Amino acid sequence: MSKGRVIISGYLLDLDVPSEERLAAHVDLSGLAGYRHIDWVGSLQDLLRKVDAEYRREKLGKEEKTGDQGVQRGRSVRVRYVKDAQGQQHKVASFQPYPSLLVNHLKELRRKVYDALNENCLILQEEKVGRMKRKLYFLPANLAAEIMLRIEELNNLLEGLKIDVKDFEESQRFEAVKGHIKETGVELNHIHADLSTIKLSPVPLSLSRDFYEQYLEEEKRKAVTEVNEKRSQTLMELEENRRRGLTALEKEVQRKRQEMLDSLKHDLQEKFASTITLAEEAVKSILKGGKTGSKTAAKRYDKFIELVESVGVEYDAKPFKALSEVFSAAGSKDNNALTCAVGELAESLGLAATGDPARDIELAAKAARGESLMLFTIE
Repeated sequence: MSKGRVIISGYLLDLDVPSEERLAAHVDLSGLAGYRHIDWVGSLQDLLRKVDAEYRREKLGKEEKTGDQGVQRGRSVRVRYVKDAQGQQHKVASFQPYPSLLVNHLKELRRKVYDALNENCLILQEEKVGRMKRKLYFLPANLAAEIMLRIEELNNLLEGLKIDVKDFEESQRFEAVKGHIKETGVELNHIHADLSTIKLSPVPLSLSRDFYEQYLEEEKRKAVTEVNEKRSQTLMELEENRRRGLTALEKEVQRKRQEMLDSLKHDLQEKFASTITLAEEAVKSILKGGKTGSKTAAKRYDKFIELVESVGVEYDAKPFKALSEVFSAAGSKDNNALTCAVGELAESLGLAATGDPARDIELAAKAARGESLMLFTIE
């Protein structure tokens, strides 16, 4: 099951996916004297709840249940103070003037995009930008067609959502919302949701040692050619400067390559730990006589194995074989086979099996989350 060294090639993904912020409106309430903005916000929430109920009944043919969380919580309208370029403070209300069904549809599409990325990609880099986390994704080459097809399918769903949003913007309900906004002294006659297409812009990338070595050798060859062409300088001085520059380049290129490889290994380790957590939940559920959810977990495991093999890393086959047996035993609800499989999984991770499947799967899950466990090797 483990492999020899494979060239690691694929794509860096530059992702652009519309968020629910594209369905938001921001209204300056500074024109409302005193605490009038509180009454305005309350009546806006009532109006949005009414729009939700009517739109849901029209589209789904049913009312929202009284106990639904959405009814209890109501529609969110956030008021905060912001300063303009002149330092003047304004009360600004932020909300979504569209039915919750449309907003939730966009959220679901966005979630499916990131699910597809997390299933098929590895994280090369992660950084915090304000309150957001920005991730740099690496897509193995032989999974590119699959994920691009998935994005195409999601874009087709997005086109349907765009039509629904446009239809709502031309409705009397939307006019009622704009009319309520007008009470603040602000007119937003041109509210329009800009739902751009979901884009994955793939940039080819190779992380193989051969690729980097060939690149550096080519730079050295160019340096020799340049030395031969520039006889006006002292040959020894030119060679020394070029050598120092190439040494610095090689050091930085190798450092960056190793940084990216370490990120790949870290993300693979995290995905392995998450898969064992799914196994832990399935095993404990079986032991309690409940539903296992093992089929869903097994599918996640199969997808993870496909990702590992697509990346082309060397890996220890024993934990993967044992984990596969755990899912198989969980699916058949064979307690004896389950005890044996979980014990083998624990031992494959360097643990002593206790014979208690609940205890052994806990230990295995804890070991998988540990920093010292090294399952993958990338040269």
